[in-house]
This record gives sequence, C-alpha cells and structure tokens, in this order.
Amino acid sequence: MRFRLTGSRTADAAAPDGSENRAPSQDGAEDRAYYWPGLNPAQQHVVTPDMAMRIADVYACVRCLSDAAASLPLHLYRHDGESRRRVTSGRTAGLLDRPAPSVTQANLIGQLVAHLNLHGDAFLGKFRSPDGTVDQLAALPPSMVEVRLVGGEPEYTLTSEGGKSTHGPRDILHIRALATDGLCGLSPIAQCAAAMRMARGAADFMDAYLRNGARLAGIYAVEPRVTEAQTKDLQDVFEGRHQGVPNMHKVMITNTPGQWQPMSSTLGDMEFVEQRRLSTAEIARIFRVPLRMIGAPTGDSQTYANVESTQIEFVTHSLRPWLVLIEQAISQDPDLCPGGLFVEFLLDALLRADSQTRATVYTAALNPDTGWMTRAEVRALENLPPDDNAPAPPASTQGAV
Repeated sequence: MRFRLTGSRTADAAAPDGSENRAPSQDGAEDRAYYWPGLNPAQQHVVTPDMAMRIADVYACVRCLSDAAASLPLHLYRHDGESRRRVTSGRTAGLLDRPAPSVTQANLIGQLVAHLNLHGDAFLGKFRSPDGTVDQLAALPPSMVEVRLVGGEPEYTLTSEGGKSTHGPRDILHIRALATDGLCGLSPIAQCAAAMRMARGAADFMDAYLRNGARLAGIYAVEPRVTEAQTKDLQDVFEGRHQGVPNMHKVMITNTPGQWQPMSSTLGDMEFVEQRRLSTAEIARIFRVPLRMIGAPTGDSQTYANVESTQIEFVTHSLRPWLVLIEQAISQDPDLCPGGLFVEFLLDALLRADSQTRATVYTAALNPDTGWMTRAEVRALENLPPDDNAPAPPASTQGAV
C-alpha cells in the first residue's frame, strides 16, 4: 500500500485572481540562511540551522529541549461531561503510539521540538491511505516547505525529489513558534544571528589557536649585518619547523647571530574564557534553557533545593510552552481529534518528586475522609503490580477521579 499527501502537483503554484496572496519573509529555500543585519551577505559567513547545530552550546540547548519533550508520554483523552477519560484504542491512539513504520512517538515529538527551536516552524504531514484515512504521520523538513496565505487560508508548497506540490491544512499540520505576521514562526537562528556568529567565531578561534598557535611565541632579533633575504629565509625555516601542533615547543637551533626574546600571552590574558562564558549564557538565554541544564557553570553551589528549583523552572518556562503548541495543534485538527478528543503530555515523568515527598502525598491521598485516590491507583503510579489481597476501598472513595 502506498501512502501519500493529497494535493495538486504543480511547477509553480499561483493564487486565484482576486484572492489574498501573502508570502512569508523567509521563503522556503533549500536551506534558510540568515546574515548579519546591515551587512552585505557576500562579505560574511551565513548562519544556517545546520551550521548553528555545529556550535556546542546550540546543540546542547536544542538537544536538552528535544530529549526532554521526547521522554514525555503524549496521551489521548475524551471529554466525558465535566471530567475526562483516557482513550487507549482507536485510530488516533494508534497513530500517536506508532506514527509511521520505524518511527516512535519519542522520535516524532523530539523532531518537532527541534524544528521549532531551529526554524521557528514545524510541519506535520498527514499521509493518507487510498481510502482517505490518515494512516501515517511524519515531520516534514521546514526547509522543504514554503508557506503562503491564499484566499484567507494557508497554502503549503512542498519541494521534494518528485517536484513541487501544493497542500492545505487538510494535509499539513503547521505548528509555529512566536510569530509577528501570523503566518510563520520566528527562528531563533534568524533573530539572533549575531550571537550565533559570535559563538561560532569563538569556536573557530580556539580551533586555530590549537592547530597553528594563535599567539606570537617570541621575537628573534637578528643583528644589523643580517640581510633582509637572510631574515626571510630564517623565518621560513622557523615556521616550517616549529609551526603547528606537531612542531610546537621544539628547540630552535640556528647559525644566524641574534637574540631570542620569548613572549607570554595566554587565553586568560585575551579574556577568552570570560568571553566563552558570556557566549554560552547568551545562547542559553536565546533558547531559554537554564545554564545548569546544559552543564555550564552557574557560579553558585549545587544543592538539592536549587537543583529541584532549576528542574521546575526548566519544565515550566523552557519546555512547557513548546508542549502546549504541539498539544493544541493536534487537538484542534479534525482528522486527528474529532468528537471531543484531545491530547496532553504527562509532565509527571519530569516532575516526579523524591520518595519521601511522594509518601507524604500518598498518605494524604489515601485518607478515608478527604483522600482522592485508591491503593490500586497509588500502586499503578509507582509501577507496582495490583495487590489481589488489598481490602476493598471505602464507599466514599469508589469512583473518585
């Protein structure tokens, strides 16, 4: 069985006469590239999402958010009056558990969060079987999708090996980050290209420092009777024998009269270490990730209280906004969540308290008069098997939600 996205295939999509056509400020090029503002692109290095991911701090932030989101279960629920009931079977539940062959829910969610942080947009393709039902879900590379507003509805032009095809919201679920035009999300790489360039420059400098020696090791002062040609020959011999990692710190022997004057200049003298810390903090601020979450020094001592506070801060302010975007986009899609269905991430996997705190909460939850849980529910939360010899719950707690 062959699955496909519906929609028309065209060489160049054109809007109907009289309709509103609006293209995004960042078109669907082969790979979106952003430049320093106010400078000639031909005179500087471009900053692309792929290039940004080669920066250690960017990679650490994106992976931290992507891995954390991928570790959270995404459950399907149905509104049942004023309460809700979890749905574990059916087409949508099956799609969430196994979006496509060889693709897990963790793979899909992690990829969507990575696309949002790098491109500002994430596109979820709904692939249908011949009978029209959605049987597979896949994250589409944002660099392959161009978004336009045609007749009041978004139109997506997908560029692939087979050419170009146009699609609507029926085929592609668009999840956007912070947007100013209501059409495309703003990419952190585009908005903060200067910070990305500074971080990349620091990495390139350190690489050059280690490979070639980025400082002047010393001055060899020759006597006045040495000619300019002899001086140049001496310099060529010196650089050929002593420059680079394999040749650094070797002993110099020459028959040319002169005097060697060593020079000292460390990375600390050039404030490189401080600049490196500033760059790391800048990147972490862009992605709103606490420094401790990416292994960067914070300047304070590590205690249980501040580690727990950092974890709560990360889940609440760094991760949860991305999860809400994904939840609402999937829940509002009529193909995936019809008839009162909605999805929600289970944050308990990241906010699980220590054993003493959980014991205190469970004691209050099992209180015969004011509790809200049963022993079976507590055992399920602790991944324990059912207790066949457990007494029946009191009448006041049976059927509690």
